[in-house]
Amino acid sequence: MEEGLPAPIHRALLEELPLDAEPGVVITACEKRLHAAQILRNAMESRALAAYFHYAGPAVRLAHSTGSWQHITDPSTGKPCRSWAAWLRAAKVSRQHAFRMIKEEPLLDALKGLNVGNLGVRQIDVLSPVLTAHGKEKVRLVWETAAQSGDTGAANLEKIRDQLGLTPGSAAVDEELPEKPSTLPVLRFQASPGTFDAGKVREAARAQPEVALLVARTIISELEGDGAEA
Repeated sequence: MEEGLPAPIHRALLEELPLDAEPGVVITACEKRLHAAQILRNAMESRALAAYFHYAGPAVRLAHSTGSWQHITDPSTGKPCRSWAAWLRAAKVSRQHAFRMIKEEPLLDALKGLNVGNLGVRQIDVLSPVLTAHGKEKVRLVWETAAQSGDTGAANLEKIRDQLGLTPGSAAVDEELPEKPSTLPVLRFQASPGTFDAGKVREAARAQPEVALLVARTIISELEGDGAEA
């Protein structure tokens, strides 16, 4: 369990606690052990979460992109799941985790060819707003700049993102990103009955997941008439 921990933390976990010593020595040793144990716990939780995302992520994304979740019975009602949120509850997946899993796929597409591997939760949180607001090229710029510095960890990605003026909610204007508010396939099918193309809708959803989610919620709410969330 101690594998990969700094040497001082490893030693603190293995050192014998003083049973017969002055109170000051005892409490110092106890606090040192407690600190090391907390570091170990954090490392184990981080690894467990990374493993969960690695194995659960592809399944959540596939269920979401295919709409297959609609064919599952909601245990709370005995009827087919009426919303994405209902299926997540039935599958015991938190909405926060599911949202991050769904956001990872378009990021990996944006970073294709850069030997990224699996993205961590914090890396997704840092890069996803950049993709939404500024597009693929800016995501690649953040990643490549971080890679050149030798550190693509979440903290460094966030630092570089902010240095490049790509902070979420910043006033920076990306003049190279064309505005396409009414030409996204996910919206176009509304105005062109009979021309629905599921592939193009999925492509648009991957490109701008937040916009697609908002559209989906609005449509389902209108159809169901009860404000259910997608």
